[in-house]
Amino acid sequence: MDQNKIDGSTHDDDNDRSLSIEHVPLDLMGEILSRQPAKSIGRSRSVSKLWSSITTTQGFIKSFAARSSESSQPCDLLIFSKRDKLFVFSFPQTESYQFKIPRDGFLQRYDSVHGLVYLETSTQLMIWNPTMKRFFTLPEPEGSEGKYITGSLGYDPIDCKYKALCHLTGDKIGTLTLGSQESWRILSQGFPSHSRRMSDCVICINGVIYYQCFSGLSLAHAIMSFHVRSEKFHLINYPSRDGCFFVSYEGRLALMVSSNGHSGIELWILVNAENHEWVYKHFPTPYLRQTFWVLRDMKLKGVTDAGEFIYVYTPFSIYTRRGDLIHLSSDDWSGFIVIYFDPKENSSRVVKFLGISIDDLKRLRVLGSELIEGLSVVTNHIESLMSL
Repeated sequence: MDQNKIDGSTHDDDNDRSLSIEHVPLDLMGEILSRQPAKSIGRSRSVSKLWSSITTTQGFIKSFAARSSESSQPCDLLIFSKRDKLFVFSFPQTESYQFKIPRDGFLQRYDSVHGLVYLETSTQLMIWNPTMKRFFTLPEPEGSEGKYITGSLGYDPIDCKYKALCHLTGDKIGTLTLGSQESWRILSQGFPSHSRRMSDCVICINGVIYYQCFSGLSLAHAIMSFHVRSEKFHLINYPSRDGCFFVSYEGRLALMVSSNGHSGIELWILVNAENHEWVYKHFPTPYLRQTFWVLRDMKLKGVTDAGEFIYVYTPFSIYTRRGDLIHLSSDDWSGFIVIYFDPKENSSRVVKFLGISIDDLKRLRVLGSELIEGLSVVTNHIESLMSL
């Protein structure tokens, strides 16, 4: 490969020199590359084998993540899925992605974990890096180790490693470290007896994956935790009735029991997993300054890391008949509205996602109510240089 040259000259033409990039110290080159935007680093990997080897090391990825978290502004993602398609829109960087599930599969579940998106389809398990625009299909376990049932993705903030956790047929569990060129490590014992519930209640918080399960012979509803670094499991009892969804509240697992009605918002917050200790908090229905029509149709979608409740609304939700979509014009479309309500300050902020065209929504051929129900909001999404 041709090397780019950095030319240096003096007043004495006899002393003219050309300094090749290959003579730049590796630590200096790594420092220069780490200060580039993530997408530029991704492009540099296809320019030079040397640059690729530098930017794919764990040390480089870890230092970039630390610097990026201090200087870069995380973005929020709106994610909508329908059968074999996934649509992603970002803010404040107005970008959009569309992805079709291969092998005639359909999307069953997706999770966002530290810059990567886990995609569970009817035919395979996949990892997507939106920053690098790369997809990775998890390999099938070899031989008679079992077949996929369901899985999840976790991130260890200490070693900066991603691990896939998959439940397999034959009451086995497999773990796979991404980017390590390792094969599946299959477990058939050493964890509490349980069966994984096929639900959307899966979340990774501070290096621990939490998911719903059935426990013991009585098949009681419970929560299983998996420590990504130590690969240890722990069974956690529910604090109250089932029928909630998992959120991260101030760095802890929380069960959001309530909804959008007049009863307000109820949270059960896990404070001690070993002793099954939960704390209950109730928040009154927030006072928002939006119009009656917005308040009627908005949906509670989760909680930010800062403890703000996330509501989503779109004028598209009023279209409840297929024929109405034909008459919807760009003049009637004002984008998606995400309302962040802070219960401590009793204040709210409004973000409008304007980078979504009405033609995109028409091609989805969904009703407005279907769009809101199938929509999720990912806050504080970061850029990841993880090479898949």
